Amino acid sequence: MNSSDSSSISQSDEELGFPTNKVREIRIEPTQIDFPESYKMTLNSIPTNCCEPGPLGLFSLAIGCCVLIAADFGWSNSGLLLRAPWLFWIPGIAQMIAGIFEIFRKNVFGSFAFIIYGSLWCGIAWTYMQVLYAGVEDSHLELHHLGVICVGFEIFSIILFIASLGLNTTFPIILGFIQVALIALVSHIFWGTSSVPVAVGLLVVCVFSYYTGFAVFINTIAGGQVMSTGGPFLNWKNYVSKN
Repeated sequence: MNSSDSSSISQSDEELGFPTNKVREIRIEPTQIDFPESYKMTLNSIPTNCCEPGPLGLFSLAIGCCVLIAADFGWSNSGLLLRAPWLFWIPGIAQMIAGIFEIFRKNVFGSFAFIIYGSLWCGIAWTYMQVLYAGVEDSHLELHHLGVICVGFEIFSIILFIASLGLNTTFPIILGFIQVALIALVSHIFWGTSSVPVAVGLLVVCVFSYYTGFAVFINTIAGGQVMSTGGPFLNWKNYVSKN
């Protein structure tokens, strides 16, 4: 480039008002890009009409109870190694998936119950795996830690039990015997009582979970009531404040 070309450029810069010893600022105005309809997603496109997730959560709960019942009654000699994966995937992960779908369906009770109880099962299975693979030596301390956690879940179960009184008949039965199983488990951990009451509570939970899950499953397929889960014990709308 010769000197004449350089001078012409500098003259044009000065004419435009740009100092020749500074870098120009180039502003590019944003333009609107039209994406194809297949790429567009709004909040309204989140599915709120997903399938009924209740049977998934209830059947998973029942299967998890079967795993523990067999061990507590002595029907199975399988150790923690064989119990842990089934407790983690079936009552743990599957219940949490059901709870997530209940969020999309705006079901407060179902989402809270399935996700939090699913986390309980995952936590128990993970504790088993820590004992097996992480070399946890003080198992007595770990059991007491599990007992304290069960006390926390017992408080949560009481809250769910009270809320379920306004839903149907079977849910309070399931949650009531979950409380029985948790209380018996806490007693077994802290005071060394028999594990048979835990198994009895879980057995009732298993039976009613299977029945309720089957009822919801059949009623959903039929599009109407084929099997009854009973009426609510309370109508919470009667207790709504008028103010």
